[in-house]
Amino acid sequence: MTIQLETNRIILREFMLNDLEEFHTLETNEDVLKYLTNYPKRTLEESKEILCQVIEQYRNFKTGRLAMFDKATQGFVGWCGIKFNTHKRHIYENFYDLGYRIHPNYWGNGLATEASIACLSYGLNELEITKINAIVNIHNTQSVKVISKVGFSYKESFLEDETEKNWYEVVRK
Repeated sequence: MTIQLETNRIILREFMLNDLEEFHTLETNEDVLKYLTNYPKRTLEESKEILCQVIEQYRNFKTGRLAMFDKATQGFVGWCGIKFNTHKRHIYENFYDLGYRIHPNYWGNGLATEASIACLSYGLNELEITKINAIVNIHNTQSVKVISKVGFSYKESFLEDETEKNWYEVVRK
């Protein structure tokens, strides 16, 4: 099974190793990383290791971060998707979370919202995941707006790497 989602303006598909250059450029963009804590600048080889882990998620969990492309230009926009986390974050372990990263050239166009809605629909309806979480740095006001707009409910705040973050969830009905 190959994951591919489509909206009016974007295509979301599984990452492939030949997406490494675009993935690495996004993962090392200082504007994109501004609100991420304890996130070291990665080498191309380290980005390749992360990309391989992303690809492994598809096989293990039938979900993961998906490469996002602009339908009109075929340009790489970023990524969005639901990841299964096996490591502990805050007090939680073994949970699904929605995440995204958008290249600054595409900021402010509603693409994070559009992609998030598509990924949530896939996770909740196709995979029948009962609960999906999101973790947002409280200072990232744009992401707080997106997460609220697509249906997440605030659950609590917590400190991670000395940064206050909000924990959100959406539950399948």
